[in-house]
Amino acid sequence: MRLNQQQLKLQLRDGVGPLYLISSDEPLLIDEALDAIRAAARAAGSDRDVHVAERGFDWESWRAGLNNLSLFSTRELIELRLPTGKPGTVGARVLTELAAAPTADKTVVVIAPSLNGKAGRAKWVKALADGGAWLSLAPPKPTELTGWLAGRVRAAGLACEPEALQLLAARVEGNLLAAKQEIDKLVLLADDQKVTVDTVRAAVADGARFDVFQLADAALAGEASRAVTILSHLRAEAVAPPLILWSLVREVTQLAEVSARTEAGEAPGRAMTAAGVWRSREPLIGRALRRFSASGVRQLLSQAAIADRVVKGARAGLPWNTLTELTLSLAGTSLPAAETAA
Repeated sequence: MRLNQQQLKLQLRDGVGPLYLISSDEPLLIDEALDAIRAAARAAGSDRDVHVAERGFDWESWRAGLNNLSLFSTRELIELRLPTGKPGTVGARVLTELAAAPTADKTVVVIAPSLNGKAGRAKWVKALADGGAWLSLAPPKPTELTGWLAGRVRAAGLACEPEALQLLAARVEGNLLAAKQEIDKLVLLADDQKVTVDTVRAAVADGARFDVFQLADAALAGEASRAVTILSHLRAEAVAPPLILWSLVREVTQLAEVSARTEAGEAPGRAMTAAGVWRSREPLIGRALRRFSASGVRQLLSQAAIADRVVKGARAGLPWNTLTELTLSLAGTSLPAAETAA
């Protein structure tokens, strides 16, 4: 059956079910659905086990393990993440068989990116939906964001002026995790549970709109100016350089793998799937690849390795300057010579 988040909460009142499929590209919506299922599972005395179906995942062993009885609980919660949303031939068969005959003392939750169009019509998806519950969770559209925020604010016990809601929507820029954090902050700061424009202005710093993921996305999109602005905000917020480095190096490494595969003759779509690129990010990676030659990507990878050593103190240099240079290089530009010399 297909469920939304509210229907999930109602279903869980009667206890946790045997099988769930959660598909979304929005981390907050995934986390909230998972939290609800985990809470119901804990109430039933369940243990929790987490698996990630990456390249080389042994589906047959995983399926066999589901038949093992839990020694310490009446049920067991099994979370299986599908980073690419494509389980492959063996995985699709295993999931289809599982949906037809769920394991008696297990609750299995499969987590995948959004499954739209052809992906949502796959046999294994339909089997999981028929044999359990499928939550396909889409974030609010830009035109729906203010209404979504209004519902969250009400649920937090606050009354919010329309102008304050509009300002909050503009400040969080569609980042639902940032929106949740800001609403949590407003709960502490609002006088008499009333949120005004002044309350939002006082509580929501401009930098709250920016995080390390937005930095990497802006750089991949070739938006050098925006990327540098985000980096400046992150520095002002005292975000740790290693965390910023991680977000950039992760993208450079993935870009390098896709580039190497396409250079070896793989089709771009297949190369992205093999490299673990989420479908929703394929256009972004594709845009970045069009800015770089294969040698350019290798040079970018070498620069990322140098940045790693500088940020970790293994090589002389200024971490924030190095992060700026790597950000601009990923965006397809560079610092002027005078600035680099400085």
